[in-house]
Amino acid sequence: MKRLKQQITPSLLISSLALFVALGGASYAALAKNSVGSKQLKKNAVVTKKIKNKAVSTAKLKGGAITTGKITNDAVTGAKVDESSLSTVPNATNSAAAELANVATNAQSLDGYRTYKQTRIMATSGLTEAAARSAAPENVMFTAGPITIYSKCFTDTSGPPETFAYVYIKTSVNGVIFDSDDDDFSGDSQFLNTDTVETNREILGTSTTPNSATIDADSSYATTAFTPGGLSFEMEPALAVKNGTLAGGNGLYGEGNACIFSGSLSELNG
Repeated sequence: MKRLKQQITPSLLISSLALFVALGGASYAALAKNSVGSKQLKKNAVVTKKIKNKAVSTAKLKGGAITTGKITNDAVTGAKVDESSLSTVPNATNSAAAELANVATNAQSLDGYRTYKQTRIMATSGLTEAAARSAAPENVMFTAGPITIYSKCFTDTSGPPETFAYVYIKTSVNGVIFDSDDDDFSGDSQFLNTDTVETNREILGTSTTPNSATIDADSSYATTAFTPGGLSFEMEPALAVKNGTLAGGNGLYGEGNACIFSGSLSELNG
């Protein structure tokens, strides 16, 4: 051992180090610029933590590289979507139409207010006024609780034909009171009951003779009714009637004997 130490001299150490560097030092040498390409990278060698934040720009992404499966749920917000690029969602058209229908319905029934649109009815004929009235169908305008408001259009042919337009009230319960332009029941001494005859339940009516027309649509003709169940309402009728052919043309009446009815109803429940 002593002899070996004597043989290791400074010059031997220096020469040995030089030989080591010459043989293996190249593995520690710096890499030349642009010397590492795709082929030099081991598969899966570049992991997420080795990529610098914001290092990958849009220009470096391959077209179509980001698919639906690569996007986290709820990652794309409304602010990032171009609305004009979207088509109508399935059933959205039907939903929109339904909403419009609801608006239209509510417009005609707002807080108990309802309307009966202008309606043309052809007259039913009879050999007497009573027969013609009985044969004419009930054209319902409104229902409110136990109350029904309806109209009739008929022509009495017993003499020179006369066409009548009437609006009536009827009830499905006894004890109703009402006041109208034609008839009324206050309870003293009678109520409007289920068996009250039709000719005593007239709200508004008028008639016209051959080749003429007339109208009753004054707002003062409003009818007010009170029912035992607490429902009360005000109904404003309007009507017009034509018989035969008018000198100035038949207009909205059309050919033949016809009536026009319209009106509104407001429930008065607080």
